Amino acid sequence: MRLAWVCAVKDLRRLRRDPAQLLVWIGIPAFVALLMMLLFGRGEVTPKGLLLVADEDESLVSSLLSGAFGQGPLGGMLTVERVALAGGRERIGRGQGSALLHIPKGFGAAVLAGTPTQLKLVTNPAQRILPEIVTETVSILTEAAFYAQVLAGDQLRGFTRGGAPSDLEVAESAVAFNRLGRAVGGYLDPPRIELVTEVVETGGVDTGRLPAAFLRSMLFMAILFLGMGFSTEIWKEKRQGALVRYLSTPAPVRSFVAGRILAMTLVLAAVAVSGLSAGALVLQVSAARLLVAFLFLTISGVGIYMLFQVAVMFAPTERAAAVLANLLMFPLAMTGGSFFPFELMPDWMASLGRLTPNGWSLTQLGVLLEGRPGPLDVVLVFGGAITFVALMSWLAVGRLRRGFVQ
Repeated sequence: MRLAWVCAVKDLRRLRRDPAQLLVWIGIPAFVALLMMLLFGRGEVTPKGLLLVADEDESLVSSLLSGAFGQGPLGGMLTVERVALAGGRERIGRGQGSALLHIPKGFGAAVLAGTPTQLKLVTNPAQRILPEIVTETVSILTEAAFYAQVLAGDQLRGFTRGGAPSDLEVAESAVAFNRLGRAVGGYLDPPRIELVTEVVETGGVDTGRLPAAFLRSMLFMAILFLGMGFSTEIWKEKRQGALVRYLSTPAPVRSFVAGRILAMTLVLAAVAVSGLSAGALVLQVSAARLLVAFLFLTISGVGIYMLFQVAVMFAPTERAAAVLANLLMFPLAMTGGSFFPFELMPDWMASLGRLTPNGWSLTQLGVLLEGRPGPLDVVLVFGGAITFVALMSWLAVGRLRRGFVQ
């Protein structure tokens, strides 16, 4: 173990000679996570708008109308501001608001009396969603007023007469509304019409999951570049004679390979911490899931690095090794979900990409972070990653013992 640590320190010192490249590898995930947070935010995106209300009536009915926009989900999307009509028209003309609702004088009395009246709505053409929401809400409220007149018009018109209502009028209205409630109760409880909804799965992209998908892709892109760059370092040691001197000693070959794995593990751990710490703002998962994801990302990253290491050791020359590493890296990145998330790929390409080492690892990372894996699933995932590392390490040791330094 001591010899493996000495070899690891040697490799880390070699990496320290090019700190800019190392910082780029570690900084890619953090930068992408920050960019995803700025573009998509931490949660679901809710449109925000301003509704200007010019209430010239100032009645109970007009207050109920404008207050309806501050209730429920509408209250989270719209800020209602009372303005004068002239000032509201000027502001909406400058694009300072989603819509202007003009409630004319006498509106409340007309609604109660059942006489014709008008609401005027001016929308901002530069916006699409919120003006449409305001228009539909006003339409629903006007239809509700119509049906209220149909069902309780006599009682409502009783409130339009001047002066305070007498005790007899109040009692008659209460009895009438009570009878009305019993009459329509048979239609409302239980409802005569039941709406059954069904969610139909479509082939579209779930945009709410894209920030997390892009983050995972960028993490494995950083691992691919890191594995490609570090794997060719063994050819420099061969060219400089350091590898030949080591293999001529009684020291076991597996200690040399273990040292390289240990050095890469430390670097990959830094990449994982950088990416997942910044990505926690986007992923919004528990600390336990982040810890499991950190361990898996580090182990699977070592496996991907060892894949590059074995590949370049079978190249005939150092130049051919660099070309081979690039030829291996770009197809893996393109098909394995590192350049583009699987969510944006055609189904056939995504199915193929999930069979690649980085594609499989990327998919399992998504399950660990956002899925519901059981204990057995977690054991199998980690077992698969560790088995791949062991297989690549065995191939690397065998290649060093048989012909690489000749």
